[in-house]
Amino acid sequence: MPEAIYSNTIPRSISRSAHKHENRNCFVDPISMVVFLSVLLLLSLLANAVLAHLYYSNGIDWLVSCEPVRSCSDQDVDHNAQIKQFLHKDMENRSQAHHCPQKNFPEKWVQDKGRFYVFSIDVKDWNSSRQRCQDLGGDLVIINSNEEQKFLAKQIHAIGTQTLYWIGLTDSHTEGVWLWVDDTKNHLNFWAMPPDDHKSADNPLGEDCVVLNGRMFEALWGDVFCLRTERSICEIPCS
Repeated sequence: MPEAIYSNTIPRSISRSAHKHENRNCFVDPISMVVFLSVLLLLSLLANAVLAHLYYSNGIDWLVSCEPVRSCSDQDVDHNAQIKQFLHKDMENRSQAHHCPQKNFPEKWVQDKGRFYVFSIDVKDWNSSRQRCQDLGGDLVIINSNEEQKFLAKQIHAIGTQTLYWIGLTDSHTEGVWLWVDDTKNHLNFWAMPPDDHKSADNPLGEDCVVLNGRMFEALWGDVFCLRTERSICEIPCS
């Protein structure tokens, strides 16, 4: 009988002890809680301050990047800002009005005598290349002089791609009548070979569009099939 009583009292003692221990574990010191919450609040404030700084900095950079510049003839003008302006306009035309270009441009932009020359890195057919130039506010380049031809050849060789570049010259309207994209007749002769239409079953439209040949030292002209995909040179007047 004593053994039975002894054995029945052990679980109660353990149960009361466990209950007290559980109560102690559930008890939280109010001071510790205040300190913990204060630390969390401080970290939150610091994080918000960092985010606000980044947002403000990026916002200012976006405004500077996309702010129009009046004239590239002014020596004090930041030409990179103008380039960003043109690229931003292009992005707007592509329904991406909230995108602003990065500072490093994938294409080569060269400012000279009141205009920008843009040497593309992507390849398109002649019409698509022209549309791209128009989206930037210009057109495929019109070569007006021997000096300008030499300038473009120098820039192409500096790029070092040894490839072909579309220019704004075509006889697609009337065979043999070479017109620039502003409808003026061409009076220069930088042809590597006399232009020949070279119509064939595979090329019924002939060779009606002109490229600068970057594989040649003087980047001489060649007439090729307009649906070929090549790089291009845009000419954009300063705003």
